[in-house]
Formats: sequence, structure tokens, C-alpha cells
Amino acid sequence: MPFVFFETFGCQMNVADSDALAAVLLERGFAKTERAADADLIVINTCSVREHAEQRALAHIAEHAAHKRQRKKNQKIWVVGCMAQRMGEKLRHDFPGVDRVIGARDFEKFVQGIDTALAAPKPAKKGAHEENAVSRFVPIMRGCDNRCAYCVVPQVRGPEVSLPALRIEDAVRSLVDKGAKEVTLLGQNVNSYHDGGTNFPGLLRRIHSIDGLERIRFTTSHPKDCSEELVRAMAELPKLCKHLHLPVQSGSSRVLGLMNRKYDRERYLRLIDMIRHHVPGIDITTDVMVGFPTEAENDFSDTVSLFKAVRFTAAFMFEYSKRDNTPAASMGDDVAQNVKQRRLRELIDLQTAITKRHYAAMEEKTVPVLFTGRQDGGEKLWMGQDFGCKRVLAACNDSLAGMILPMRVLHSTGMTLVCERT
Repeated sequence: MPFVFFETFGCQMNVADSDALAAVLLERGFAKTERAADADLIVINTCSVREHAEQRALAHIAEHAAHKRQRKKNQKIWVVGCMAQRMGEKLRHDFPGVDRVIGARDFEKFVQGIDTALAAPKPAKKGAHEENAVSRFVPIMRGCDNRCAYCVVPQVRGPEVSLPALRIEDAVRSLVDKGAKEVTLLGQNVNSYHDGGTNFPGLLRRIHSIDGLERIRFTTSHPKDCSEELVRAMAELPKLCKHLHLPVQSGSSRVLGLMNRKYDRERYLRLIDMIRHHVPGIDITTDVMVGFPTEAENDFSDTVSLFKAVRFTAAFMFEYSKRDNTPAASMGDDVAQNVKQRRLRELIDLQTAITKRHYAAMEEKTVPVLFTGRQDGGEKLWMGQDFGCKRVLAACNDSLAGMILPMRVLHSTGMTLVCERT
């Protein structure tokens, strides 16, 4: 039995792509390993959204290629995903140990024709090595048409294409049959999904009707397309988790205009009010960057004040990273690195304090928790998630994976709820 090792960088879409490739390899007799040194095939799924993600991936590719030359010459290395799309065959030139480069635009076709890529081991009985997981990712669309000034996704993933609703329903049913209790629907902008007469709220209603499915999540929602119809669906459909990831990117209307985000500060704040009106208690999370070209202190102050006003449950915060061949690259990276770092630290400190207050407010409450597995090492506590986006840990000897249980919150660590069974 050949072994495959996966290393995945970047967003949930990359995780879903790795899962899709893993599924077809497991059906063909592979088994997963957690040690790259033991693998017959290494798959490195790459990200190009920020320079840091690319540099990390390149360092790992170099490490695996060196190990292959020194110890395991028959090992295969495949580099897939967004960076593979952007750099192409240059990766094979720079790292001679790399055997295949599969870009994000070609990934789905490659997976469907996987047998031509393998000196194929005899296919195992279908399902013999399939993985079971409680919570799974399901892509509903690929590519992006939004052309945000800082982003390479439209270049590396191509134009937006919505997958057929029937195909998505079949994929979800298949996962539920294998034990999934929760699915997360994925797209660069799920709000713009359309398949004939089915828009995204319509798709949610179709998925909601699938027997055996307990919870539905989705990401990412672009604010410019976040409709009241969608928010009403979140309020009305009991399987939809009360969590909305709504990237703001900046609190400054001037900077948002330069970013080509197609909304301003005031529209975003009105949207937040509308969401909380229809779905009280919802967890709202976001993405934000500091140091976008020409960002001045008053622009950054607008971002700080927006964070104080919205009080996100959590946020992904990062410095602007210049990406070649984007409109922002021609604006010049004119915010000093030490200024970016200071602004990022200030925003992280602010959001950390807000997040801790959100978690502390849950103490002594009873929440429904979906348990997904146990921790590695340490106390091996059971891990789960409430009906929003909050992480949960609980000590229990029972097998809880896949169960949704009412749990009483004992205390918060600041970023995790520690619970006990009621």
C-alpha cells in the first residue's frame, strides 16, 4: 500500500481541494501518513494570497526536494494550487525534485483524470480507505470576478463559475452517508452563486432539506452582495449556524474605494445592523489588512473605530502584502514596515480584548456543541464548536465525535469555552 502525505497552505478552499484529491487517492489504494519521510507521494497545496504563505510553501518544497535527493529518490512530489498556477513550471526548474505542478485552474480536471497521473496501483475496492469526518468542506463555486485591487485570486483561480446545484446536493448527501453531520459551503464569494433559477439562499434551502444533515455553514460572503434574503434565510432555517464571515478589509471609505471593494464604511455598518436585527446573537467575523498603499493614520483610526463599533467575535488580521500584477502593486508599497507592524499590533490587541469579552459572556450558559474529535497529545480533550463560531473543549471518556450535546460553559480561556455535559 503506497502512502501519501498532504501539506496544505491557505484557505478552506485549499483544504477542500486536498480532501478531494485525498479521496480519489484513497480509493486507489493509497493510505495517508503524517510523516513526509514515509510517503511515496507528497502533495503540497499552495496559496498565493500573501507573500508569507508563498515563502512558507517554498521553504517546505525545498525541504522535501532535498530529502528526496538524499534518501528517497523514488518519492514523488506534486505541487498544486494557487502558487502552482502563478509560478508554473518555474517550480520544477527551481526545485528539480518536483515531479508535477498542477495549477488551481487545472485542479478539478486533474483530479477527475487522476488515473493518467498515476503509475496506478491496483484500485482498491471503492470505499475501502475512505475517510470519515464529522464536518466537511463542499465547494459550490470556483474562481472570482470581484477584482479587488490587492488580490491575485482572479488570476490564479480564473473567472467565477458556479457548480450545478444538483451536483452540490449529491456531494452533500454522499458526505452525510459517510457520517458527516455538518458541511461548510465554500466559494470566493458565495453570495454571487447562481445556477439557473437557484441563487445562494435558494441553494441553502435545498441543502437544508437533506435528511441526516445537522448543521450548515458557509464562507466567504462579500459585503457588496450580502442580501437581506440571505440573512432572512439564516434566521429562518434552523440548520444554518449563526455565524457570518464578512470581510471588511478596512474601516476607511477612502481606502475601500482604492481597494475596489464596491461598498463604503457606512454601507458596511448598515449591513451589520440589518444582520443583527434579523439574527440576534449571531457571531460575525471578518478579515482586515493594515498598511494598504497610502493608508494614513486617519484611515487606520477609521478601522479601529469600526472594530470598536462592530465588536466582531473574531478577526483575521494581517499586513498588506504586495502581489505582482495586481492594481495595488502599481500604487507603491509606501507604508513603512514598522508602521504596518505597529498598526497590526494595536488592532490585534483591541480585537483580542473584544474576543475575550465575547467568550467570557458565555460562562454558565448552556450551548449546543457539535464534537468533531479529540486533541492530539496533552489531556486529549474533546473538541467541538457551538452553533456560532466559538471553539469548545470538554473532558469526557465517552466517544463524542459526531454528537451534538447541550454543554454548560464552565469558564473561558479567552479563545476557547471549557464545558461539561449538562
